[in-house]
Amino acid sequence: MRRLVLLLAALACATVLPAGTAAAESFTVTTTADSGAGSLRAAIIGTGELSEPDTITIEVGGTIELKSELEPLYNGPVSVVGPGPQALTITRAASAPDFRIFEVGPSISASFEGLAISGGVASKFGGGIYSGSPLTLTDIVLTDNEAVAGGGENTFAIGGGVVATGQLTVRESTIRGNRATAKGASDETFAGGGGIGGNAQLTLERSTVAENVAQAVSKGGTNALAFGGGIQANSGATIVASTISGNSLVAAEGTLLNSAGGGGFSGAVDMTGSTVVGNSVVAAGHGNGANLDLTFESPVRDTIVAEPLGDGKDCSVEYESGGFNIDEDGSCGFGQGSDLSGVAPGLDPVLKDNGGPTPTHALLPGSVAIDRGNAFGATLDQRGLPRPSDFASIPNLEGGDGSDVGAFELQAPTVPQSPSPVATVSLVAGDRTPPNTRILRGPSRVTFERLAKFHFTSTEAQSSFQCRVDKRPWRGCRSPYKRRVSPGSKHLFKVRAIDRFGNVDPTPAQFGWRVKALGG
Repeated sequence: MRRLVLLLAALACATVLPAGTAAAESFTVTTTADSGAGSLRAAIIGTGELSEPDTITIEVGGTIELKSELEPLYNGPVSVVGPGPQALTITRAASAPDFRIFEVGPSISASFEGLAISGGVASKFGGGIYSGSPLTLTDIVLTDNEAVAGGGENTFAIGGGVVATGQLTVRESTIRGNRATAKGASDETFAGGGGIGGNAQLTLERSTVAENVAQAVSKGGTNALAFGGGIQANSGATIVASTISGNSLVAAEGTLLNSAGGGGFSGAVDMTGSTVVGNSVVAAGHGNGANLDLTFESPVRDTIVAEPLGDGKDCSVEYESGGFNIDEDGSCGFGQGSDLSGVAPGLDPVLKDNGGPTPTHALLPGSVAIDRGNAFGATLDQRGLPRPSDFASIPNLEGGDGSDVGAFELQAPTVPQSPSPVATVSLVAGDRTPPNTRILRGPSRVTFERLAKFHFTSTEAQSSFQCRVDKRPWRGCRSPYKRRVSPGSKHLFKVRAIDRFGNVDPTPAQFGWRVKALGG
């Protein structure tokens, strides 16, 4: 961490290019050609000759394959508007050398809308976009971009998808499958923000940050540091109705390993109505916060934090709760009466198109998140559907408004009820009596087989389950459940049911068995 301040200062450095003096005008892109009249390259050159606000409107669809890097946007403000990320992709040609896709100079402000941006590879900062100015992304897909660095005494790679040094606003966008990769410094190797990185104040609204990776691989005897697999927002963030899913953080092969925040690493965060799930941190036991690592007291409300992977728990430390949260392993310290800790939220594990501009994790039928939340004034979920959507048959929590916890709002059926599967989900009111859990079948009590398989059930329909083997943490599971264990010792399997109202079986069912070593 001793050089982190220097790294952030380096992000703010950029060459100030001379501004033009001509009057502003709009530029139209009419071809997917790499250069020439009507091309994106020609339009960007045109904006560099002007000093007033400019707009580049891209009217063609398909793919613009860039054979060399574009000139930076340095006179502005500048807006680049495309026909939509499904209609147009701007990418680096496979045969081209490495370069980032867009660069924005200092002190101008820029916005991008309706584009997919992919294939950018940049040294150190911002594989897809680097901005030294305030930046707004709307309806953007940033995918398969990389910031990469290696060698030297100290090396750092930040922001595989995007880096900004001013205010960064991301709306209705998907930042997915980007990488920040740093390798082999002789002293300190640092990687941060596989998807989003830098020292900008971040605003993330109705967006998805998923499957990004920040990886620091050092040499033996040196330091490997990695922070923020999905998001590194050192100056803090406001996150509303967004999904942070499946991001990874890795620190490896150094004497000192430290990684924190598989989903996000940030200063103060104000997070509302969001889902943070299935993120991971790996650092040979020195990882913190598989889903979240927030360095300042941060209000989190109406949010799901679940399914931590790798070395860390859901959260690195306990955070301030604004109420109505679900924390699967209880590590976030949410202590309001409306919070639910140690309970699986009942999410579809597959991130997919459930409607709206960005992918989401749907709530499964019977999820404890349904009608358990408070929208805190929001009127739309991440998909743009109405929130709250209150099922009359489910009692709301005291102080709640019948909205669902997290980024996804299950829509209550209209009257008369539709025969669709969502509309006919059995969501009847119930009491606060916990369910009972039963193990139906397990392995032989003494066996050579290392792979154990368990079948179990609950006395209440639509229950979810949590399982643990030996002293491992409780994790969401389903029947049948399989786990490979070590030979030559006794093992203990436990499972507990959670009903649709969040009642947890206080006496988990358990099963003990012994796996013999061959020859033992």
